[in-house]
Amino acid sequence: MSLKSLSLSAMAVALLLSGRGVLAQSSSSRVDASAAAPFQASQPGPQYGGRLVTHDVRPFSAIGIELHAGLRGAGFDVATPLAKKFNLRAGADFLSVGTFFQEQGANVDADLRMRSGHAALDWFPFGGRFHLSPQVVFANDTQVQAKVLIPSGSTVTLNGEDYVSSAADPLHGSGSVDFRKVVPGFSLGFGNIVPRNKSHWSIPFEAGFYYVGQPRLKVAFSGSACDPRFPAAIGCQSVNNDPDFQRDLAAFIKRNNNNLKYASFLPVLSIGVGYKF
Repeated sequence: MSLKSLSLSAMAVALLLSGRGVLAQSSSSRVDASAAAPFQASQPGPQYGGRLVTHDVRPFSAIGIELHAGLRGAGFDVATPLAKKFNLRAGADFLSVGTFFQEQGANVDADLRMRSGHAALDWFPFGGRFHLSPQVVFANDTQVQAKVLIPSGSTVTLNGEDYVSSAADPLHGSGSVDFRKVVPGFSLGFGNIVPRNKSHWSIPFEAGFYYVGQPRLKVAFSGSACDPRFPAAIGCQSVNNDPDFQRDLAAFIKRNNNNLKYASFLPVLSIGVGYKF
């Protein structure tokens, strides 16, 4: 065999061995990849509230409705997810209560009405059911209205002064307490109206407050009042023309408006039942 033939044979053997090595390496890579695939698939997905989440939370991907009852009366909420730990929630509350009582010689028929809408951003900081919720109340129609009657011959005291209701033209009046129409609020609670798992039902609980600012008392009287120091024939006159009565009424309103500063915060406390569609 010539030197040239020997060189060609050696080159062919080297190329054959090199090709087997490449094939073996490629086969080994496929085996390693196929063996690693089951292991990777078995890894758990992200956890939310101790339960497995199998998909990403998309904005407005679901909707939940809740009915609740509490200090603000009966109401409802509608919620939808914005992100994994955030919900957008909005709803309304309705309450109407009437009562009758006597105060400083006056018969008072009072009605409390609370009607309002609200919107909240629910933040679930730990990924569970606990949430913190900054809120805003809009179209706040919270009012206290009262009708006042001082029976004939009865005495009403204003600013420490006594006035007797006239027999011919008894004292009567009206009063109201008004609140701001748009106010901020904050609450915390448990329960997610839009659960991040396969559950549909929830039992949300919420507690917090609304800051309504300084409420304002308004009172107006009509009729005639009599000075008990004089006979009725000469001691009675219309309260609209009685400067002493108007002065004492203004002092009464000012004092009670000062007391109402403690009602600048209205409580929020409710429990309900929610369902996710």
